[in-house]
Amino acid sequence: MKRCLHCNEVFVSADWVCPACSFSPPEQDGVHCFAPDLAELSEGYDPSRYEAIARFQAEHFWFRGRNELICSQLKKYFPTARSLVEIGCGTGQVLQAIRQALPAPRLCGTEIHTRGLAYAKNSLPEIELLQIDARVIPFYEEFDVVSAFDVIEHVDDDCGVLRQMYQACKPGGGIILTVPQHRWLWSSKDEIACHKRRYIREELCAKVRDAGFTVTTVSSFVTLLLPLMYFSRLLHRGNSPSSQHSEFSISPLANAVFLACSRIENAIIRRGGSLPCGGSLMLIGQKVIR
Repeated sequence: MKRCLHCNEVFVSADWVCPACSFSPPEQDGVHCFAPDLAELSEGYDPSRYEAIARFQAEHFWFRGRNELICSQLKKYFPTARSLVEIGCGTGQVLQAIRQALPAPRLCGTEIHTRGLAYAKNSLPEIELLQIDARVIPFYEEFDVVSAFDVIEHVDDDCGVLRQMYQACKPGGGIILTVPQHRWLWSSKDEIACHKRRYIREELCAKVRDAGFTVTTVSSFVTLLLPLMYFSRLLHRGNSPSSQHSEFSISPLANAVFLACSRIENAIIRRGGSLPCGGSLMLIGQKVIR
């Protein structure tokens, strides 16, 4: 169901006109905007990064490895899902991967920045895209799966976002998240990425449970590359952010080796393993029917 952000009415409709108060969110380039005042802000994320992500995402090991992991976990834990929303879809690269791997579900993407949605609209013209503030999601028990991939670390009130995700999730449905892990990995790269925090496993699990979900499984990834990642961060610690997009530049040979490492990890996780440490953390939870 849809939720009017003007009067909080919950309704079922083909459009976004609230039957109670007649409010309808404005549109920009065919996209409904629920938080237009925030569409160009860069406090939680630098919109200029969308261009770099759009340029590198197709081949870069991190995006490819993460997308393959996400799709395999969706197949494993949500095989009958018929709808999925991604909170903070950016350029739409994860939704593209999900659409190719899981053609059946109805997909929806949301993003606060219209610049990211412009990229997503070009590559996903058939998918519903919405400009929203993740702290105020305009859905109520609408989706089988509610997802956010490296998003909540950009928001001061991450617990509020998780509660909104719970509200948007159908009873019996679930949540899938990825976040950066380990506070001791914090460096200028996190500042460039506009991160508010890096997580530890217990913290993420506690916040997800507090939002109302039960935790089904949790695992680290980017594990085999963690020593290299640590020393790279150590070299940059204390340095002022200098390059916005240097993290995406990598030689073809290194990219191929690192992608192979990601696929080894993904195979372990796919078979039920839970890696104890890594640069990132993935969690899957369920909204239990009460």
